[in-house]
Amino acid sequence: MKIRWRLTWYGIGFTALSLVGFVILILLLVAGSARQDQDDLLMSMADEAASALSELGSDTAGAVLPPVLPDATTSDQPFITVYDDAGLVLYATGVIGGDPLKLPAAVIVETLDAGTSSVDDSGVRTHTQRWESEGIGVGVVAASQSDSVIRDQFRGLGWFLVIFGFIALVAAAIGAWFMAGRALKPLKLLADTTDEIGHTGDLSRRLPPVAQDDEVRALTDSFNAMIDGIEAARTERDLTIDSQKRFVADASHELRSPLTSIRANAGFLFDRRDASEEDRNDATRDIGLEADRMSRLIDDLLTLARADVRSDDRSDFAPVNVAGIARSVERRARNLDVDVTVEAADQVVTDGSADDLAELMWILIDNADRHGGDSVTLSVGATDDGVTIEATDNGPGILEKDISRVFDRFHRSDTARSGPGYGLGLAIARSIAERHQGSIEVVNTSGGGASFSITLP
Repeated sequence: MKIRWRLTWYGIGFTALSLVGFVILILLLVAGSARQDQDDLLMSMADEAASALSELGSDTAGAVLPPVLPDATTSDQPFITVYDDAGLVLYATGVIGGDPLKLPAAVIVETLDAGTSSVDDSGVRTHTQRWESEGIGVGVVAASQSDSVIRDQFRGLGWFLVIFGFIALVAAAIGAWFMAGRALKPLKLLADTTDEIGHTGDLSRRLPPVAQDDEVRALTDSFNAMIDGIEAARTERDLTIDSQKRFVADASHELRSPLTSIRANAGFLFDRRDASEEDRNDATRDIGLEADRMSRLIDDLLTLARADVRSDDRSDFAPVNVAGIARSVERRARNLDVDVTVEAADQVVTDGSADDLAELMWILIDNADRHGGDSVTLSVGATDDGVTIEATDNGPGILEKDISRVFDRFHRSDTARSGPGYGLGLAIARSIAERHQGSIEVVNTSGGGASFSITLP
């Protein structure tokens, strides 16, 4: 059974139980009050009649015997019956089945002794009162009314409550149906949106915001947040897969060239045993050079793989002097063809990995050596936001179309900055900067060279 139907039946059931309790309470109250009202009326009539009889004299005794009038079997009007002390009827304003009301002798005796009494007999409620007159004597006056009055009241009230209860149940069912539909509308929309996302795979769909601050709004916000997370995860996954595909394709392409050269030279040495010593030496030298190229490529690939794995691991971080690292890199670069100049204070300290930062600076200097002219300036400074490292060369610069891709893996420009290498150095530099929660950028200087800027927190 759907939730909407369950909520509707719950509403009908709750309303029915409430109505039953309400009806029972009303009937109890009406039963008590109706009987009490009847008794009060009869007692008042009996008291008035007894008072009137006590004032009669012997000369008016004959005047209290009027003709008999209404019958209690067909009328619900209250009536008076007057008895003497022997129980004989002296006067009556109503009869039962054509005869005056006959009171049991015990009621007559009790009334004469106690002064008052009540009795239900022959479908009539009766209240008696003792009267006494000097001219007439002593007797009993009875005020009576048919019980059909209360039965008719209960019957009318019962029909009213039945009709009212039926209308209330129908109204409750209709109200519960529409209220449940309104309350569950966001859930239906959630189900429809989920089905559409499942069928179409469109993670851009979202539930409309809910104005009320309730559980439905919390569910809507949670669903939208979940879809945001899934969409971001899928986008990141797609980008990662595309990056891995390009990485594997580029790595395969880069490895194919040295392997082809090694295979060709090895085949030459095997097939041409009569080749000259010079040719054999050239082939051997080419094999060694291509093996070195492959070794460097594999080392770079391993470095990138480790950087990907350790992107969130900073267990090896410690306070390091970035200026001291720059000077040590300068000493290592003395054997290069590029002139390296370090501009830095004595102490520029930040948290990081000394080995990674040294590798980062060496990549920038090596990049300048390969592509950036004959000199490079390595500047290290401290700012309010952190530490900056800049490597500026005097080379030909970078084409504008290549600036956005210069840090991509295996990207190499086809212009003057092309040369030896595989396009992995700057990708490694970016991964090191990102591992330190920093950033790396490159711009062309006014003098024509390129300036790489690293900002570390």
